[in-house]
Formats: sequence, structure tokens, C-alpha cells
Amino acid sequence: MSVFPDPDSFRTFVEKNFSALASFARSVLGNDLDAEDIAQDALVLLYRRRAGLRPEGSPRAYLYRITLRLCLARRRREARREAISTLFAPLLRQEVPPASEPVDSWFRSLTVRQAAIAHLYFAEDFDAGEIAERLRIAPSTVRVQLKRIRSRLRRLHGAGPASERCSDVP
Repeated sequence: MSVFPDPDSFRTFVEKNFSALASFARSVLGNDLDAEDIAQDALVLLYRRRAGLRPEGSPRAYLYRITLRLCLARRRREARREAISTLFAPLLRQEVPPASEPVDSWFRSLTVRQAAIAHLYFAEDFDAGEIAERLRIAPSTVRVQLKRIRSRLRRLHGAGPASERCSDVP
């Protein structure tokens, strides 16, 4: 038996998860348009692989793993493009525009894994075990990364969330 037996079940899944998935990708990438592209690509990949999903598994967790891998690939591609442009046009190198919000600049200062963990913890209210399941890492790694994230936030901005979560994120 398939996880998504008919197109309507997948459509319902997409409607329920798209905004949270795009928000997760935005936290990792720092760009709204790229985040929506990544979320759509991840959903297309999930749909193509739906027959191979285990009924006892979590399609949402698998979707987050796909999204994180796509985000990593996008960032690697951007880094290669930047390196090439630096080699061929060192005088034309453009500065990164300042972040429109302090939260955006803070997310840009995190590693990809830390940004993913921070988003899932603070914005989506997942605990360390749930984050570990979605990202396929150990819960102890999540807890260590959360401690580092809080330290970095305190160091950069003089304050940090002790355990606050975003109340306005669905």
C-alpha cells in the first residue's frame, strides 16, 4: 500500500506542508525565491519517489531531508559561481546586500546545519528528537548545535532566546 494512494492525498499533503517547507528552506538559504523553488523541487522529488516510500515511515521527515540536501546543493553551486566570478573578475566583485531584518543576518551567520536546526526548533517548535529524525542526525548533535546557536546569538547580538519559540509561525 502506498503512502499516497491517490492524487488527492498528495495534494492535501502539499497544501498542509508547503508553507512550512518553504519557510525551512528560507531559513537555510536566506532567500525567498530560492526557498520556494527548493520547496517545489523537493515536493516533485517526493512525488516521483512516492511508490518507494515505506508506509511506516514519515513522508514529512523524508521531505525535510530532501529539502536540506537540495539547499546544500544550491549553496555549493552558488559558492562555485562566486569562486569563478572572483577568479575572472576580481574588480567587479559585488558585496552581499545587507539583510533586511536582523533575523536574516543572524541566519546567514549560521552554518547550513545550524540554520536548519534553528528553524525547526524556534519556528516549528520541534524538540531535539524530532529534529534529529527529520535531519537524520543524533539527538545529542542537535542539542550541542542548539547550545552553539544560542551562544552565537548572545555573542553577536548581546541576547538570545533561552527557549522561546516563534509564536506567529503556523
